Amino acid sequence: MDEKLLAQTRLLKRYVELLKDIAKKEKDEYLKDEILRGAAERYLQLAIETCINIGARIVSLEQFKKEFKSPETYSEIFEILSKLGFLDENFAKNLKNMAKFRNKLVHLYWEIDDEFVFYILQCHLSDIERFLQFAMNYISEN
Repeated sequence: MDEKLLAQTRLLKRYVELLKDIAKKEKDEYLKDEILRGAAERYLQLAIETCINIGARIVSLEQFKKEFKSPETYSEIFEILSKLGFLDENFAKNLKNMAKFRNKLVHLYWEIDDEFVFYILQCHLSDIERFLQFAMNYISEN
């Protein structure tokens, strides 16, 4: 069992739980609460970064089995996982977009649209949960 992957899945599970709690808030309440919005952005950033870390670790482990080019960007991690057959193409596309949004959270934080973050919490936490399940399955199979 890969301890690094296991530790990352535990972190990701916690971040998802926290984000789900925030997602239970009404939209108006969320938009009015600056601390809640800041917490959502931070936990979303951490969740995305953890998905990236998990993906990068799996890619690294798979390079021992097959030879392929290492990813140069966060988005390429999910592309490679798709090419290796671990993720379907549409799901990999969603994860690539998630990685790009992480860059916005980190580098262009002043451009963050609070309503868009709320939309992500309502409609796309399932992508993170699905990736978590994928990671847990990978761990149990390897």
